[in-house]
Amino acid sequence: MRGAVLAVLLLVPATGCTGEEPTGAQDPPKLGGTLPTQSPPSAPMDELEQPVAERLQQQVAGQGLTVDALDCPEWGGDVPAELTCEGWFDGVPGTVVVNLSRDKKQSVSFDAVLQDGVIATKRLVDELVSDGYANVDCGAAPAYAAEPGATITCAVEKDGAKSFVRATVTDVEGGVTISGL
Repeated sequence: MRGAVLAVLLLVPATGCTGEEPTGAQDPPKLGGTLPTQSPPSAPMDELEQPVAERLQQQVAGQGLTVDALDCPEWGGDVPAELTCEGWFDGVPGTVVVNLSRDKKQSVSFDAVLQDGVIATKRLVDELVSDGYANVDCGAAPAYAAEPGATITCAVEKDGAKSFVRATVTDVEGGVTISGL
């Protein structure tokens, strides 16, 4: 009989008892998304990039973005011309198209547009609020890369219940689909 009791005692640790206390709750998901590893150029912007960046700043401010830097290919002075530049917006790179032309006074004028690559956190929060969510928190970063398949996790509240949603990027223009976690 003594051998049978010893066998039972030896089997208990082998069946999964680890001595650790159960936690009972999972850690909440990490808010936000993947941050870029690429940094803006350290060189100052040139004579073309500086005024383009200033005008571009006025355009993207409404989205909640800030222009950090602009890096354009060398411009030969010909107009009309189109330059595809890389801009950095709150640390996130994005494609900027600059169209150069002559105005009525024969001065060079330009128009610049952020084409793709950046999702402003403010814009995502505004979209979730318009979908009926409250107390939306999508992480501390002011922007994330608009790479198809990338995800951004947000804490939300709806009808008094707290939960998490995932915004999955569907295109480089910043389109997302929202799903619960």
